[in-house]
Amino acid sequence: MTNFSAIFKHQTGVIPFIIAGDPDADTTVASVVAEAEAGAAIVELGVPFSDPVADGPVVKAGNQRAFAGGITVAKVFDIIARIRLPTQVPLVLVTYTNVPFVYGYAAFAKKAASFGVAGVVVPDLPHEEASDFRAALAGEGIDLITIVGPAEPERIKAVVAPATGFLTVFPAPPEPVLSQEIAAIRAASDLPVVVNAEVTQPQAVEAIAKVADGVQLNAAFVQLIADHADAKTVADYTKRLVSAVTTDK
Repeated sequence: MTNFSAIFKHQTGVIPFIIAGDPDADTTVASVVAEAEAGAAIVELGVPFSDPVADGPVVKAGNQRAFAGGITVAKVFDIIARIRLPTQVPLVLVTYTNVPFVYGYAAFAKKAASFGVAGVVVPDLPHEEASDFRAALAGEGIDLITIVGPAEPERIKAVVAPATGFLTVFPAPPEPVLSQEIAAIRAASDLPVVVNAEVTQPQAVEAIAKVADGVQLNAAFVQLIADHADAKTVADYTKRLVSAVTTDK
């Protein structure tokens, strides 16, 4: 398993999210490498899905661009193989349940592990139904990253009990509710807490970094790539975000 606690130990991590194959494989590889070299703690890579119900219009449009470019699950793994040549940045896949279910939980986990994938997030996988995929991933040394939404303390305890890696707060409420929710999560688990945020500006990332261990930018990088599709622009933006949270804990 990846030691995510060590990754977040000294400073809040910036976690870009982009979609594999948006708009093409070359752009994805160049963007991930640029993000890693610019200081991203982790990169989350979306596996395109035809009906991403948990995502907003920016991410949905990115999925459609990837499909228009001919992306498949096999090509997603090809992209990861190419990413692994220049960088070992921790990669977390974001996928909807149907993708690994059809692929086969064990086969998907084994394939992901062969390229050093550190974790998998499944936004539409209910907590009560996650044990089979969690076990398949754990058997290959991969964490199933648990999403924690607004809930009563007892529910939070139940959700985080089997969790490994880190915890993701989604959806992210405004302050002061965000701080209260994170406090409730920390009371139930020692795992790092990452906020999945619909923010774009460094100042907003800096504010979240004061209460969280990591900030995952859900749509900002997808929109940036849609607007520019340029690795230098992606790197420069990543550096601005990393600078905004670079303070010792």
